[in-house]
Amino acid sequence: MASYVPDVLLKTILAVFLLCIGYFRLQTKFARVDRSRSSDKKEAPGVSILRPMKGLDTEFEKCIESAFQQEYPNFEILLCVENPNDPAIPVAKRIIERHRNVDSTLIIGAERYGVNPKVNNLTKAYENAKYNIVWILDSNCWVSSGTLGRAVDILETQPNIHLVHNLPLCVDISGAWGSRLDEMYLSTSHAKFYVAINAVAIAPCIMGKSNFFRRSQLNAVEPGGIKEFSKYIAEDHMIGDRLWKAGGRHAMTSDAVIQPVADNSFSDYFFRRMRWQRVRKYMVVAATMIEPLTECFTCGLLGAAAFSYFLGVKFWLFYLCHIILWCGLDFWNFIGLHKFRNVEVNSETPFFAIPQNYDNAVAFKKWIQTWIVRELMALPIWIKAMSGRKIDWRNRLFYIKSDNTAVEISRSL
Repeated sequence: MASYVPDVLLKTILAVFLLCIGYFRLQTKFARVDRSRSSDKKEAPGVSILRPMKGLDTEFEKCIESAFQQEYPNFEILLCVENPNDPAIPVAKRIIERHRNVDSTLIIGAERYGVNPKVNNLTKAYENAKYNIVWILDSNCWVSSGTLGRAVDILETQPNIHLVHNLPLCVDISGAWGSRLDEMYLSTSHAKFYVAINAVAIAPCIMGKSNFFRRSQLNAVEPGGIKEFSKYIAEDHMIGDRLWKAGGRHAMTSDAVIQPVADNSFSDYFFRRMRWQRVRKYMVVAATMIEPLTECFTCGLLGAAAFSYFLGVKFWLFYLCHIILWCGLDFWNFIGLHKFRNVEVNSETPFFAIPQNYDNAVAFKKWIQTWIVRELMALPIWIKAMSGRKIDWRNRLFYIKSDNTAVEISRSL
């Protein structure tokens, strides 16, 4: 027990250190629009934008159309859908017709290479893409018009960078509890540690909303290309991990990919967070095990106990000050991110990517309620995630194996 306490405190100090890095990076790197040099070059390298679609996500048309509005001289768009009766198809055709000047193709149908439906859907586009650089961008995300150019800047000027990605954010547009919690999680807890881990660059940390890489570099480590990752549910992390272990490093631009969310329930949020924690517990074991220490209430309890025991500081005084400071910094960062200072605002910018106003009592009351509920849910979600291996994803049940692969199973098992 005596050796266990210093170990836990050391991990807590590490979490606080990463927290400070995250807060700093969010208020600097992600508070500006960087001008792209590649966007002004006629000989800029070509990029194939791959967008897997399934159903009609919130603000689907605006999200898909944002790829067509990239200020970049040389790209193609491949819209992928598995089911020929998918309701996304008429919308995709309408967008393609509206942007005849953009090289775009709708690909319908997919082969089954493994359990991951997203990878199955993407494979045909990946193998038939015109260009070496590919940008895999989820269909439920909206991006600013300079996002592509800034990513190419990094790939072209930093040879050691093999994958570029962006900060994922959610914006609640309905007021439903699950949507509010999604927005809060990605704008506070996830944002600060995601950018901090990527800043110190000691291990790969990738979320697959928006990823850029060269097919030649991925195919060099996995000759079968992207279809080799169809046996994993978290193909984004595994692609990043393969490139990292081959000597490549990852980088983030100053951009955020913005996902508008609506009408998600409380249970939607709970089980979605549980699902992805359960998926990654064998991928990043150490990070998953210490995750409770990165949450406000758990970290504060350990800090209060340590300061009380070693320095005689009153436990509840320290704990209360800790919560107030942590909450205040989270609010500061949330406001900063939702000012969208890293977005090129123009006539095409949708309402959910326009700076939000939280400078009134009603908005702050709603924010603080959501923050408290999310923080209280963090530990129960983690415990539930650690206690099983089955996940429910896209109306299918999977069993996650310790080698990170997944198998689809019957619901009767």
